This record gives sequence, structure tokens and C-alpha cells, in this order.
Amino acid sequence: MTAKRRTIILSMSLGVILATLQPLYAQSSRGSAEAGRLYALNWCTGCHSVEPATDGLGRSAPDFTAVAKSPSTTTSSLKGFFRSDHDRMPTFVLNTTEVDDVAAYILSLRRR
Repeated sequence: MTAKRRTIILSMSLGVILATLQPLYAQSSRGSAEAGRLYALNWCTGCHSVEPATDGLGRSAPDFTAVAKSPSTTTSSLKGFFRSDHDRMPTFVLNTTEVDDVAAYILSLRRR
């Protein structure tokens, strides 16, 4: 086998391996809806209704189910929202995993 042929086979093999691993990486970076629910229960219930069973009981902020069902709500829009300051919200410093988890939880409410 020539060096050129080995290089081509190695490159193709590496490409297949990377293509196989990409969905696993994407899946792990989406966040845990259950962990996000727990964060929301601890941090957000003072102002928001965070679960479908309590819709309409939020004190001064939108229900999470309403946020989830808004056409403009996406993973990217939620992550951007969590990373920016807001006049009416307390300043929370969420790490990347927490942002992913809360975003995953809010988006999971679309299905309920």
C-alpha cells in the first residue's frame, strides 16, 4: 500500500469517527431538562410560574410555559437572554451548564 493511499484511508477513517462523535457532543451540550427544572424551582419561582401546574400564578413575570410556546423562543434566544442584564430581573451568574439546563427545561415545556 502506498503512502498516499494510507493517508487517504486514514483521513476517511478519521472523518467517519468524527462524524460519529458529533451527535454525542451535540447531545451532551443541550443540557438536562430535569436539572434545569430544579434550578428554576430554586431561583425563579419568586417571580415566575415555572411549571405547567402553576401557570397563571407567577407574581411579576411571564410563566415559563408561555415563554416556551412563544415563536421567538429558541435555544439561542434563551442563552442570549440568560447571558445579558435585565432591569427587572436579579443578576444571576449562571455557568454554561446551568444555562444549557434551564434552556432545555423551558423548551421541554412546549410539549406539555
